Amino acid sequence: MMTISAPEVLPKLSNQVITGWLMAVALEHDRKAFERLYGQFAPKIKSYMIRQGADTAAADDLAQETMVQIWRKAEQYNPAKAAPSAWIFRIARNLQIDRLRRQKFHEVELTTEADRADESVSGHERSEEQVDVDKLRGLAEDLPIDQMEVIQLAFFEGLSHSEISQRLDLPLGTVKTRLRLAIGKLRSAIGEQP
Repeated sequence: MMTISAPEVLPKLSNQVITGWLMAVALEHDRKAFERLYGQFAPKIKSYMIRQGADTAAADDLAQETMVQIWRKAEQYNPAKAAPSAWIFRIARNLQIDRLRRQKFHEVELTTEADRADESVSGHERSEEQVDVDKLRGLAEDLPIDQMEVIQLAFFEGLSHSEISQRLDLPLGTVKTRLRLAIGKLRSAIGEQP
């Protein structure tokens, strides 16, 4: 991993120049244009992330991830819809939000009504429920990150399969497969037939 240094004092560039770099990356995979974008924006993104509360390592990672997304998705930039810096910082902000949601998802304990003791349920039934809940918790923690990510987007954020596909830049079939596998594992954990 490359560490991003503090921003140099760079001359203010026009949106037209930055848009030109983005178009060169989008149309020609121009590495020189990408290097210019990287030099201009990676330090700024890192500083922005630190101001948002990220530690230095996380800010470095988010800046790197942002620049990778810019390389991959430069052709999606539309100068008629947003200034280039706004588009770039929206990518950075979305990555930060996704990272925070993943962290929160891992921190949140899976609690259900079955966790609460119900006066009408016998001790034996309660212990069977607890075993199922414990299995579910263990399995959810053991899901591969790619499956956990689609579960989170589908069930906690309410995104459709096609929205998840666009957000993660994955084929729709891959999203559906990951969801099916994750749900099958969770159902298996609680004893349901897949």
